[in-house]
Amino acid sequence: MASKSHFLFFLLLSIFCLKSSSWSLLDTERDYSRWVSWNVNNHQKRAMLVAKSTVQTPGAGGKLVLDGKLRQAEMNSVRVTVSQDGTGDFKTITEAIYSIPPYNTRRIIIAIKPGVYREKIFIPRTVPFVTFLGDSSEPPTITGNDTASVSGKDGKPLRTYQSATVAVDANYFVAINMKFEVRAKSHDQNRLD
Repeated sequence: MASKSHFLFFLLLSIFCLKSSSWSLLDTERDYSRWVSWNVNNHQKRAMLVAKSTVQTPGAGGKLVLDGKLRQAEMNSVRVTVSQDGTGDFKTITEAIYSIPPYNTRRIIIAIKPGVYREKIFIPRTVPFVTFLGDSSEPPTITGNDTASVSGKDGKPLRTYQSATVAVDANYFVAINMKFEVRAKSHDQNRLD
């Protein structure tokens, strides 16, 4: 059930991202809150329908409910801003992620101003509930150029996971109105992948 719920969540997220291309940043924030509320309500309705048609789980009273951690995190969200020109709370996305305390229990919305961010971003498992929120009219781009064959700090080739521009190991991650780009040279060396 959890994988089906995750699939539906990311499917709805993708549809939302495609539909939101004409919203301003203020509209995006308001609509994001509506979208979260709609998803919470929709999940509860679906869970009730599924619960009626399934065998009751001992101790759960036959109910399927929204993950309590997610519900609590969404009700207590915090917003920080990343802007390369210094007008935000942070200049880099990495700085914003490092500011989140380990085992955070609140939704942290990182509003990222337009621009090209050349960063290697890793969100560890200990930092859940992170949202990257970009401007739909001018989405920010996170770019990198590592490949699995590039040498790391220890001189050994990076593995596929270590070569990622953005690696998310945390639960409950969401990205809205963002571009993720890899500008790595291919084996051909004359074309970009």
